[in-house]
Amino acid sequence: MLTWHDGPAHWQFILLRLGFKLPVHPYPLALAVSVVLLIISEANSFYAGSSGFKIAASLSFLGAGIQAAGATGDAPFRSSALMVAGLAFSLVGDIFLIPTPKVYAQKMANSKSEAGFAATDKQGDSLLFKAGTFFFALAHISYIAAFLSDSSLAALRVPDFALAASFGAGLIYWLGILQRKPGPDAWFNVPQDMRGLVIAYVTIIMTMVATATATDKGHQKIVGAWTFMISDLFVAADAFGVKKDRVQPSHGQRGWKARSVGWIAYFGAQLLLAGSI
Repeated sequence: MLTWHDGPAHWQFILLRLGFKLPVHPYPLALAVSVVLLIISEANSFYAGSSGFKIAASLSFLGAGIQAAGATGDAPFRSSALMVAGLAFSLVGDIFLIPTPKVYAQKMANSKSEAGFAATDKQGDSLLFKAGTFFFALAHISYIAAFLSDSSLAALRVPDFALAASFGAGLIYWLGILQRKPGPDAWFNVPQDMRGLVIAYVTIIMTMVATATATDKGHQKIVGAWTFMISDLFVAADAFGVKKDRVQPSHGQRGWKARSVGWIAYFGAQLLLAGSI
């Protein structure tokens, strides 16, 4: 049985056999360590660690993408540049989505109380959240352009595109994100003044996922794109999820376990996309 002590080369070999190519050392290790420390910081409500290690993880996948683009040699420059642009926009989006110290402290106070917190959790309505969403939309648009630049329109697998887009739209609708009046069992409740922004963003990310599905000759970009969309569901749940009236007091930041799963999916997706350059 392999362990991390067997060295990164062994794991790279296994992933290559599975059809995945990770960026070169030390970027995957740096990202993994940063994400672990990010989760530990969030579990202990350590704001400096929560914000700092998130940026460190984002810098790791951006550095990996830049290194991979520089090593592509005769590969199309446009595709590599667009992928790096997507990673860079994602880094900026990550920075904007970091809550301010005041908001972070308020969440900490809510997590230590049994009182409801729906009235005070307004991160989804903030200007910083909207700015972060905008830059992530730019990231997805960059990825779409990169995927298309790697393949001609004639090679686009239209049935795959339609199937992926339909499945994504159905999932988003079922969760209540696109419903004008979500039912009592809906997982999300998007404020009316945010619906336009959310619908535009959802349309862009579903297009990105469908484009990856319809153009990738292997499956690394497909897995990366779908995992990215899954991670966005955790962001949406944190911002627009239907809140319980009462919660049990918690030592860490409220919702840190769910966010941790989302971070693992998100940073894993970005690492796969960076490795696909």
